[in-house]
Amino acid sequence: MKKITANNITWINIQDPQEKNLEELKEKFNLHPFIIKQFLPSIHRPKIEEYPGQIFIVLHFPIYDTETKQTNLTELDFIITEDTLITSYNKAIPDLETFFNDCDLQDYHKNQHFKSAGHLLFGILDWLIDSCLPMLDNVGKKIEDIEKEVFGGKEKEMLMEIAMAKKDLIDFRRAIKPQRSVLEILGKKSIRIFGEKVRPLSQEVIGSIIRVWNILENHRELITSIEQTNNSLLSYKLSDIMKFLTVVSFITFPLSVIVGFFGMNIFHDLPIINESKNIWVYILIFMFMTIGIMIIYFKKKKWL
Repeated sequence: MKKITANNITWINIQDPQEKNLEELKEKFNLHPFIIKQFLPSIHRPKIEEYPGQIFIVLHFPIYDTETKQTNLTELDFIITEDTLITSYNKAIPDLETFFNDCDLQDYHKNQHFKSAGHLLFGILDWLIDSCLPMLDNVGKKIEDIEKEVFGGKEKEMLMEIAMAKKDLIDFRRAIKPQRSVLEILGKKSIRIFGEKVRPLSQEVIGSIIRVWNILENHRELITSIEQTNNSLLSYKLSDIMKFLTVVSFITFPLSVIVGFFGMNIFHDLPIINESKNIWVYILIFMFMTIGIMIIYFKKKKWL
């Protein structure tokens, strides 16, 4: 449990909260029973609840894992009182820890964000939402690379890459879409709770979440179009191969019939077969003529 106090505003930051942390907060801030009940277990959907003198907010933010190169969602809980902001999370949120350290070490950040609990809340939210933009830039760069590879003839190899890019976007959408409504509700409540001074901050946070959502939608449309193009190219290549194999089958089929026909033992007593030493040449010419006729026919039909 870490704490910063400035201008009579306190920020308590708790990573991996335990039962003892809950007991301390319960005793010191007289937390509402519903907040106590929901503080420790994981909550899988964003929510905002207002109690007398206290607000409880649950949000989820995407965190990029540099080892697995995948995006994971992390829950972040807020408890806001008149002069205190409590943040709690289980998995590390590097951007939140950076913001906390900046506020702890730099007076500029203290003077800017510790004007009220509302200023601090919206400052954290704006910072965390803006931190999604570099992760979206990475996803956008990945989509650009996929597009180049698709049109470079590596359609099959890009199937898994497209799936992974879509997974990242799905994780982002799972975090951003539900909490848009939560932030809009918070924006309406904030004027009554924190005063008119936080109106520009709430509007900026809502504008940031809309900007992130628009980028997400743009990436989703782009990767969907690339996937459709990739599938079309794969289908075209597959149909081209099937057409080639079908043509080859139709060309070799009459040759097999001719060979089988003249290979039957019923022709060994015919004079033309016994007396002609070059009969195999005539049969071979007949076979090539058959191939030529079929190729001309296929080309006329534009099957070749």
